[in-house]
Formats: sequence, structure tokens, C-alpha cells
Amino acid sequence: MSGDYLWDRSGPRDAGVAELERVLGALRQADPPPPLRLRGPVPVQTSASKVRWLIGMMATAAAVTALVGVVWFSHLDQAPRLDVVALAGTPTIGTRPVGDRASLTAGPWLETDQHARAGIDVGDIGRVELEPRSRLGLVSTRPGDYRLRLQRGTMHALIWAPPGQFFVETPSSTAVDLGCSYTLSIDDAGVGLVQVTTGWVGFEWHGRESFIPAGAVCLTRPGLGPGTPHYPDTSDAYREALQMIDVGGGTAGARHAALGLILRDSRAHDVVTLWHLLARVDAGRRRHERGGVAAGRRDMLDQWWDALGLGTASWWRTWKQQWREK
Repeated sequence: MSGDYLWDRSGPRDAGVAELERVLGALRQADPPPPLRLRGPVPVQTSASKVRWLIGMMATAAAVTALVGVVWFSHLDQAPRLDVVALAGTPTIGTRPVGDRASLTAGPWLETDQHARAGIDVGDIGRVELEPRSRLGLVSTRPGDYRLRLQRGTMHALIWAPPGQFFVETPSSTAVDLGCSYTLSIDDAGVGLVQVTTGWVGFEWHGRESFIPAGAVCLTRPGLGPGTPHYPDTSDAYREALQMIDVGGGTAGARHAALGLILRDSRAHDVVTLWHLLARVDAGRRRHERGGVAAGRRDMLDQWWDALGLGTASWWRTWKQQWREK
């Protein structure tokens, strides 16, 4: 914690100090005290009752000071933080080197140079490992809402908590753990790639959603959000066609040809790619589908998802609604 804000309010605003200011703000005196006016000479001797009163007031002041200290330090103990350990080299938190054990709090970045790696214990729900040349920050450690921000670099996450408790914000989307292990990388331009090892990962940005199963990958781009999930063993032409559709590149005719290539070359397990494209291609391209699917209705798309053996999408909608209401 920087001490500048605490003493002269010139440094970064510490969350703990701000909370203490809010709690004690109700006791602030709005106006200056009236001037002290003494009538007659100041008495040299004081009665025993006044001495006892003065001692009592001093004891009360000392008790209040001690209570404020206890509240202050207990609040600091409850501030969002995660345990960090150096796995290789010398990671840093802000300007402080990470030794055998350190704490990552909201504000400073955890950074690794080309030789450093770091491990982060995410409460009792999982673990994250940060690769060299990475920058990671802590956003929240509330129960059910452990949230990190990966600004650049590569991290590996292993989460054993129920789905929807661990989030990683990136420059272009938020990765939502759906009970899984995965690798997330962000390049210097803010373009991200998630590779799922087990379980599922959700990508979300301004209502645009992607669900990535084990073995699949998905790009996310600044200003566009998550792309279309696909398996890495698809052909170069297949991936280029997906990119054209995701970014809206080329002419309308070129995009139509790209969609045709994807439909022609998709295999049975590429159904996850095709399902996402149902909501992303122009309505005219969905002419082979009927009713609500052609209109892009989410409830009917969810029914398709369930019918294709990809699990159930209804719990995701329910969970998102409950999370927004917190």
C-alpha cells in the first residue's frame, strides 16, 4: 500500500483507507469549534472529581483510538488478496520482488520478465500459473466472484470449484470458468486465445458469447469480442474462412463463399462451430433453417445446443441472471 494518500492524499487511493474514511465520515465536525473563552484566572488546583473526570475522558479517548486501530488493521486483513509464490526467476508485484511468498492485492500488477514464472492460489477454488513476459492484476476475491485481469502474456488456470466462480478479464472479453482447466494468452495488441484442456470456458463481451469445449480454441479481438470456437486440427482454409466471418472482412460474396467452405468441410464434432455460426451469419444465410433458429432466437438456439448433445445451456442463462442480481 502506498503511504502518500494516507498522509497527504497525493498518491493512489488505497481501497482500505477509502473505506475507513467512509465509515468515520459520519463523525466529522462540519464547522470549526467555537473559540475558548476563559472567565477569570485559570485555577491552579483542580478538585478530585474533575481529576477523575479528566482521567476518564483520557481513557475513553485511548479506547477509541485502540478500536479505530483494530478496525483499521482488521479491514486490511479482509482486503482482497491472493497468495503468490515465485516458480522461477523473480516476479514482481508493483516494484516489490516476489520471494517465497507474497500477497497480490487490488491495484498493483503482478509481472514476470523473460525469466520469471509465478504461481497464484485462488482461494480454495483453484490455482493459476503465470508464464514469462506476463502482467496480471487482481480485481475481486468475493465469495463466488474471484476475478483477475490478464493484460498481456500467458496464464494456465486449474479450477475445481462449481462453474461460474472464476473470471479473467482481458482487453476484449471476459473468460468465465465453467469447471475446467485452460490456457489463456494475450498478445501486445490485446488479441487473446483460449485453449481448453478440460471442461468448458465461456467468453463474453457486450452480449456476444462463445462456449468453448475441451480440445477447442477460440480467439477474442478488441472491439469485436469472442470469435467462433473451433478445433485446432481444422485446415488453414477453414480457419481463414472463420476469421473472415468473425471480423466481417471481404466482400459479401467472399463471406458467402467462406461460409460454404465451412459447411462443406465441417466434421461431426465441428457442430460446436456450426452452432455458433447460426447466430452470427446474416439472416439470409440461415435460410435453410426454420422459424426461431433463422431469426436467431436464443431460446431455440439453446434447444438446438441441447439436442446436439453439447449439454444444457439453460443453466448458463439462469446463472447469468442470478449473478447480475447480486
